[in-house]
Amino acid sequence: MNRYFFYNFMLVSLMNLMLFVPHILVKNRYSGGVSSLLVAPVIGAILIYMFTNAMTRYPGLGFPEIMKLHCPRWLVSLTSIFFAVMWWFSSTIVVVAYAVLINRFFNPDANTTVILIMMVIAAAYAASRSTLTIAFIIEIGIIVNAPIILFILFKMVRSPQLNFDAIRVVANHVMEMPTIITIAAATLIFTGYIHLALFNRLFPPNFRFKHLYIYPILGFVILLITFFVPIGFHGTEGVDRYIYLWAVTSDSLSMQYGFIERVMFLFLIVFLNLTLVYTMSGWHLGMEYIKSCFKGSKPEIDSPKAPKSNYIILGVFATATVLYLIFTNEKINYLITSYWLVLRMFTEVVSVLWVFILSRRRLRPE
Repeated sequence: MNRYFFYNFMLVSLMNLMLFVPHILVKNRYSGGVSSLLVAPVIGAILIYMFTNAMTRYPGLGFPEIMKLHCPRWLVSLTSIFFAVMWWFSSTIVVVAYAVLINRFFNPDANTTVILIMMVIAAAYAASRSTLTIAFIIEIGIIVNAPIILFILFKMVRSPQLNFDAIRVVANHVMEMPTIITIAAATLIFTGYIHLALFNRLFPPNFRFKHLYIYPILGFVILLITFFVPIGFHGTEGVDRYIYLWAVTSDSLSMQYGFIERVMFLFLIVFLNLTLVYTMSGWHLGMEYIKSCFKGSKPEIDSPKAPKSNYIILGVFATATVLYLIFTNEKINYLITSYWLVLRMFTEVVSVLWVFILSRRRLRPE
């Protein structure tokens, strides 16, 4: 079962490339962006250890069930609705950004709204499946796509086009104090552990998480690549000109492998798969939080047939996502995402501390 925890961690770690995280860090490269790369793994390691340690004391229970054991029902409902909105939005900003990317780099004549509608229909249908099915889909998505992404990242690091002088110039600003926004952006790469809040329902009693030291190390390596590789390709000043930084960076690399020449097309196709998997996962978690508010609701990790409530909730999520695209633009989306990253960081810290304190009152199961 440790591998399912690892898959969720990798999913979020790789998806940060498609968010505004690289752009936010690069924009603050002279004012705390570099030092935040050192702070984020420490914060991530502490939160991962505390959260996994706490959840092992509640085998087979998700975060809503844990809250119901200790908190009044009204507080459980309010908290669940808040987490549902957070998970919906975390997936929405990804799928909306990718719909814009397809319109911009693949087919400029296509309607972005139509592209988004097709993507949200696919993601919503997948999210309506059982929690166990979602875990299997995430596993398949990571096994198929992660090696390709890691290969592309390896080719970029080894590319002769990578200017290490530009990287050294920016790295020299490591003594600049990090800001809230840079820490919030850098810590996003470690957020995959929080999926355990509901996927803990799948974990059996007496389960123990192993090799937790791998996660901050792996996250730190991916974070360094996320930040410094675009700087090495575009220079210390030119790197600030792009919003979708990694899409443009991937187009700076070419390969001589038959029909694969422009890396950007391979890069975007692979991330299309991960975007759908990430959206499916986030909406499924949001849906489960909403369902936990219903009186008499009981979580089912492997239901043979999706209940109608799943389609209704996910239909609302999909409609809200399309409306978000219609009523916002890239500038507004970037601004909202920046505030959301800060809110997400403080929400995670409070949630982890909360469940950790509650777990201290509960004896470890035999």
